[in-house]
Amino acid sequence: MDILLINGTHPAAPHISGVRAGRFAAEFARMGHRCVLICPPMPGTVAQDPAPIAAHDWSQPLIIEADDPPPAGGNALATFADLLRYGGRRAGFHRNVIARGRTLAADFRPQIGWATFGSLEAMTALRTLARELGFPWVFDDKDNPDIYVPRAARLPLAWRLRGYAALQANSVLHADAARAWLGDSANVIYSGVDSCFFEPHPAPEPARRYVSLVGSLYHRDLVDTIVAAVGDFNAASGKPPVSIVHLGKQGDWLANDRGVQIEIPGYVSPDEMARLCQHALANVYVFLGRTFHHKLFELLACRRPVIAYGGELPESITEAERLHAPLGLPTTPAALVAALTAAESFEPDPRMPERFFTWPEQAAMVEAAMRRLIG
Repeated sequence: MDILLINGTHPAAPHISGVRAGRFAAEFARMGHRCVLICPPMPGTVAQDPAPIAAHDWSQPLIIEADDPPPAGGNALATFADLLRYGGRRAGFHRNVIARGRTLAADFRPQIGWATFGSLEAMTALRTLARELGFPWVFDDKDNPDIYVPRAARLPLAWRLRGYAALQANSVLHADAARAWLGDSANVIYSGVDSCFFEPHPAPEPARRYVSLVGSLYHRDLVDTIVAAVGDFNAASGKPPVSIVHLGKQGDWLANDRGVQIEIPGYVSPDEMARLCQHALANVYVFLGRTFHHKLFELLACRRPVIAYGGELPESITEAERLHAPLGLPTTPAALVAALTAAESFEPDPRMPERFFTWPEQAAMVEAAMRRLIG
């Protein structure tokens, strides 16, 4: 197949928003398809002109960059008009994607398209190209429209986005939200887990005891409670103290007022994240009930106790149980201390599969849906 993907973030950018489209594109190319991904350039750079298509090695996706200029200023009415016309304030990116797609059509005629929300500007641009060039397209939903789409804009935007051939989502939560917004059922296809999370990594140097605190922190009060609980655990443990390693960008939220050592490497590569999480006493994240935490699957793959402080979604709990994976759900400081204490003697369940939700497996489900759509 000749497949066109559009995404609002470059796949090499250090942000989760570039991962799903970039990894699916790479897997489609590995399967033998000609795959083009149009996206913005890397942050802080300008778009480069693509090399001639005839010279491209199709064992890798062809990345075509479309400039993403800063949005122009405007009042609330102009912002709302941009939302309805372009899907958001990135009007320049929307127009540049369409221009790139039209130029591309001279040498590459897509048989099917795919874009994820994410970026509604990418979605509206794909819809325009699909209508002009005559190919079906897939609406993929990896974010919660209840958070990102203003209520007043939902009905007109649903009309604006009509015409997709299939609706997909990366979780049951987002599928339910998409159904309420768009009126259609979505096929749930989780994002994949990188192979590095299943492969063993050497322990970090210097040797130390720590828990990881992974991803966005969302609730300052819950973060304060986690730091306090680690301090209480250290006080009662009688062993060398446990530090907190925050894999994220909100280190300023981690007040060191309980004698807990705080390390803030920030966003790290998947390999480094896997290494740190495989050797943590436990891997902790803050639960936000309005979105799906894909990082849960990556953390479960590390075969150390995972603690979702504040709870988790029913679908996440069900998947962890199905995988026989270690997911703790404390909602009080005492329960968090107890979970850390239990982690001292943790052993993985032998029934837990060696690999699950791999990128090749998840991309194969998207590819199968695409094949059905083009007959």
